[in-house]
Amino acid sequence: MRKVSVGDLKVGDKVVKLDRNWLETDLLVHKFVIKDNSIIDKLKKHGIGHVFIEMTAEEEAIQDLFTDKAELVIAEHLSRAPNYINLDEVKNGKVIYSESVKVLKTLLDDVKAGKMFSHSAAKNVASNIAEVTVRNKGVLSSIAKLKHHDDYTFLHSMNVSIFASCLASHLGMNKKEIERIAQAGLMHDVGKMLVPDDVLNKPGRLTEQEFSLMKSHVIRGYDFLKGQGVDESMLRMTIEHHERFDGSGYPNGLKDEQLSIEGKIGAVVDIYDAITSDRCYHKGMEPSSALRLMLKWTDSHINRKIFDFFVMNVGIYPVGSLVLMDNNELGVVTKINHSRPTEPIVMIFCDKTGRQKPVYLCDMSKAGINKRRILGPVNPQGIDIPQEVYLFIEKLNELK
Repeated sequence: MRKVSVGDLKVGDKVVKLDRNWLETDLLVHKFVIKDNSIIDKLKKHGIGHVFIEMTAEEEAIQDLFTDKAELVIAEHLSRAPNYINLDEVKNGKVIYSESVKVLKTLLDDVKAGKMFSHSAAKNVASNIAEVTVRNKGVLSSIAKLKHHDDYTFLHSMNVSIFASCLASHLGMNKKEIERIAQAGLMHDVGKMLVPDDVLNKPGRLTEQEFSLMKSHVIRGYDFLKGQGVDESMLRMTIEHHERFDGSGYPNGLKDEQLSIEGKIGAVVDIYDAITSDRCYHKGMEPSSALRLMLKWTDSHINRKIFDFFVMNVGIYPVGSLVLMDNNELGVVTKINHSRPTEPIVMIFCDKTGRQKPVYLCDMSKAGINKRRILGPVNPQGIDIPQEVYLFIEKLNELK
């Protein structure tokens, strides 16, 4: 169960306990469903400040990800829906990513220069993203998690497109819908090309006037693309990705029930990529810290169910997972870091050429010049993993 303020209750919530015992209230029952707002008003009238509501299976799973139950939850998820990276596709995926960023940079530079936006070029990039995503959900999304320090606007748009298409695939959308979501992601921030560079790239805090100008990128991008005949279904992410679950976003202050699925997806992936990226004015957060922060924003800033799907598919690994590192080495997850579930301890046993090498431990949570990142899980079938690796895993996890 989950403790919530009475003011945050919604119709449909199942109350299982009040914040005081039965004898301390005038209410005859302490377990009931919120059928309408009159019940919430009645609780307030009786001075009830908080209640405990029944959690859905998804809510329990997402909470458990950040407790000592994390390993079991993650293992259960991956056992039901493994998202293995195909080693044969990694190289091709990197080429597609790199070439797509170049195309996107040209498209956005054209907008800045007052030229037409090439729909056909954007569609080709989106088609490539959708094609790879349908074949293997993990390839491009894993590559997108490797952050760079320059060309933020282009990389951010590319990453939002990839994360959004990956999420669309996990939500069961077909290839045509995935391609549409991918193209919407590519275009979602086109309005920033119409904001002055000194505001867009200002390293310090924006003034109120500058912030208002920055926020205008949503309307500017929407109007620009609509004026060029872009279909309305492609523009939902552009106009809605800064709207918030509780209506506190912009430009129209829409609430969750008023938002399209594209807007809900856009909000989650836009926030994640933005706060995990290095910018001129802040250092990007580590993925695990970003997920913790975003968890606090569910049902206030972002849709909880969309976040649930996202967090389950951005790369959290159980003990024994075979993983590909960002330098193309192979390793096995040997111990979960419960406070930072995306940064386990990995035992490396294979170099980037595919040859076995003397095993060594890599603690993903430790900072350093040779800090490694995980691209994603790899199907262990056909890969010879030394027996000593598994023996070491058993001994390591026996330790208190």
